[in-house]
Formats: sequence, C-alpha cells, structure tokens
Amino acid sequence: MRHLRDARIDGLSRDCRDLVAADAALCGLSARDFDIQLRLHAPLVFHTARTGDGEPPPSASLYEEMRPRLIARCSRIAGYTQDADLHANSSLLIGGGRARRDFTVRRPDDSSVGVNFGPVPPSLGHLYQARLHYMLCARADTAVEVGCYLQGATHPVTYLAFSVCDRPGIVQALQRQGIPAERGNLLILTRALGLSGAVRNLMSFTIGQAVKQIRSMGCRFIVTAFNPLLGFTGSALHATNFVPFATAPVAYCYDQFGSYLTRRQSLSESDRCADRRVTESYRNMLVVLGTDSTARKEIRKVETLQHVAEPTRDRVAAPPPELDPDELRGYRDRLEAAWSLKTVHPSYALEPLSSKGQCGVSSVWLARKLRLREIEATYCYGKLSFDNPSISSVDHHCWIEIGPPTEARRVVIDLTCDQADGFEEKVIYRRHDELTRDGIHYEPATRLAVDDLPADRVWSRYTRLEESMTAH
Repeated sequence: MRHLRDARIDGLSRDCRDLVAADAALCGLSARDFDIQLRLHAPLVFHTARTGDGEPPPSASLYEEMRPRLIARCSRIAGYTQDADLHANSSLLIGGGRARRDFTVRRPDDSSVGVNFGPVPPSLGHLYQARLHYMLCARADTAVEVGCYLQGATHPVTYLAFSVCDRPGIVQALQRQGIPAERGNLLILTRALGLSGAVRNLMSFTIGQAVKQIRSMGCRFIVTAFNPLLGFTGSALHATNFVPFATAPVAYCYDQFGSYLTRRQSLSESDRCADRRVTESYRNMLVVLGTDSTARKEIRKVETLQHVAEPTRDRVAAPPPELDPDELRGYRDRLEAAWSLKTVHPSYALEPLSSKGQCGVSSVWLARKLRLREIEATYCYGKLSFDNPSISSVDHHCWIEIGPPTEARRVVIDLTCDQADGFEEKVIYRRHDELTRDGIHYEPATRLAVDDLPADRVWSRYTRLEESMTAH
C-alpha cells in the first residue's frame, strides 16, 4: 500500500491540515472529504511547480493555488449532501450504531432503526454520482444501482453502482491469477457512497446484500478499485473479503480551470483538458470478491499482484455488427409503452403522445443497450430531411450511428423516424450511404459518445424513461 502513495502529497495534506479543517467547516463538509479533494488536485500543482526553476513552492503557497477550486467543488458537494441527508433521514443515525442482520441499526441507547435494501432509481443514482460522489461524474454505463434506505426515507443512506467490465486488461489480470473470470460473469463496482459515517459497518452490510443480489443474476466475481493516493485504505472492502489482485494506472486530467476530470471524461472531452498526467507511480489497487463459495476458493489462489497496462485509444475499427431488425422493432415497441410526458422533449409536451419528442431518450436507451453488448454507438443530434417533398423534415432530431463519422458505410439506427410527417416506417436500420442514395438525409450537428451523455440535457429525461421501462 505505501508504494502506491506519494510522500509529497501526504506531506502537503499533513502541512495543510489546519487550513483544510477551516475551509471544510466553511463549506459545511467534513475535513476528510475536503482532504480527498486536495489530494485529487495535488498532482496538477506539483506538476506545474516542477516545470519551473528552483525548489517547489511551500505547502501554503500550493494550497492557495488550489483553494478556489477546492472551495467551489466542496461547497457544491456539501449543498447536495445536506439535501440528500434530509431525504435519507440520516439524522436517525446521530449518535452512531451498528447495522445488524435483522435489517436494523441498533443505536447506543438500545433503540433500533429499520433498514431496507433495494434498487436505487436511475434519477437518484445520477444525483449521487454526479453531485455527491467526490469525482462529480456519473457513469453512463451503470447497469445495477442499489442501496440501503432508513425507515421512511426516499433517498438511500448508502449507494452502490455496478457496470459491466469494459477493460480487457482487468479480465486478463484475473485470468493470469488462475481466476476463471470473463466479461459475462464479472461486474465492476464503480461507485460507493455513504451519506453518514456514524454507522461504520453499514457500507459493509450494503455490500453484503448487493453480493447476494448480484449472485442471483449469475455474476460470480465483483471487481473494484481504491486509490491509496487519496488516503483510501479499503477497510470496508477488506471487511467484506475483497482480495487484492492487481494495480492499474490512474489518469489525472484537469480542465482549463484546473478542476479534476475522470479518465472517461478526458478521453471523450479532450478539448476541455488543460493537462494530463498518467505515470506508473500513480496506480489504483484492484480487488476482487467472489459471490459464491467456489469463486471465493478460486480467489484464495492469488499470491502476487498483476500490473494492468494503461488503456489504449488506438483500436482497430471493426466493421459494424449485424443486428436483428426484428429485435430493433421489438425495442421500439417496448419504448413506446414507456413513453410519457416525463420523457418527452418539452417542446412537444402539449401535443398528443407519439414518437415526437421521444427521439433523444430512445436513442440514449439504445446506445446504452448496445454498449452492454460491446457495441459502441454515437449519439447524434441534427436534422433529418427527405428528397420526397411529401415528407416533412425534422429540424431537431436524435438517432445513433455505429462506425466512424467519415465512413460512408456507417450504420444509422433511428427508432423514432416516424415523427417525420408522411414517413411510414417506425424504425430505420441502414447504412448511411444507402439512405443518402434513397433520398433520406441524416445530418448531425452534434455527436456525443456514450460517456458524454450524463452531462447532456437529455439525461434527466432518459432516467425517467429507464424507470418507466423497469416498471413495465
């Protein structure tokens, strides 16, 4: 663990302890959470200081350089956390306590608070990931969201998010350890958040309940990462029997204002990056948990740490995969049953419910669906027009494309093309050059990768669609 830390960052944190405590109190956040932000942004100031002449500036000067962005981020997190605490009934945990197997928290006065484990709606999950988690970034590929709710609460007091593994290096590292992991039997725990630190074992309790649910889904292994550079020790993971098996590089990227961006943000929003730092000295610890007794025995074989390589962006473009047109039409039927005034674009809210205004949320849903099948699609916003004068154009339309944007043979998938008056087809699944030849023109003004979508205005309506799809 100590080899994954940085003495300079530990020293900066130690030297600035009093400054951190004062500013944390100013923001309404714990000193621990404020220190995480300091550590998250320290690589940039050390990198900048190293490029100049002479010795690095003293810790107080480095802190003053970071302070505006730390105050801004921590104040933002604190405001949303206070509101979430209110809806999560976190005040019931004041004074501490301990989670018990009978789904209660036993408090020091021997009274009990009821606890319920269950799914977290995508709209709430987005709030926790984008507003409360220290990285302030929602994952577009979240597949499972669960948490524990205190009695009478509408928001969870603990929250976990899982995604399908999209890093081949992680699977390979497990296999080199003799663990029979593969993409289909593995989930990645990407976000873990607890609103109250009063009940120390509540997060371990939540992880334990999540393991039972994920095992019932056929998943045998759960992998997650923690970053010792930020002061994390992985104690809750250790308490739930996660086992270290590898390390992986950490990307430190910052926008033009010096605020931290995740690796996925930096790869999909490269124009926002003012700096990028990825070195072998900064690495996460990867840990794995078996969800059944056989998987746990297999994990006990681990005796050394593998070292996962930096993900590469240079991938050979594969030909667009063949999809089943009948399956796509089935998706359209499912979506149609879930459309509502909560999912429609506001400009169509007063019109009769139809495919009009549902193109954005439907395209997001399909793009996420395809990613689960290792098919990367691009979300497109622009104009749909026709050579046939009897068919009206749609000036503001959304669809998805598979393939490079300059490739004439890229595939267009549009699940709401019938919103063009006079066009009878409900679903288009054809090559772009074939559509152009037949007088159907898709002209994107904006292209977004799947990882960009949580920051787009369509995402809040999409979460309502996802919740409606689950209900149906």
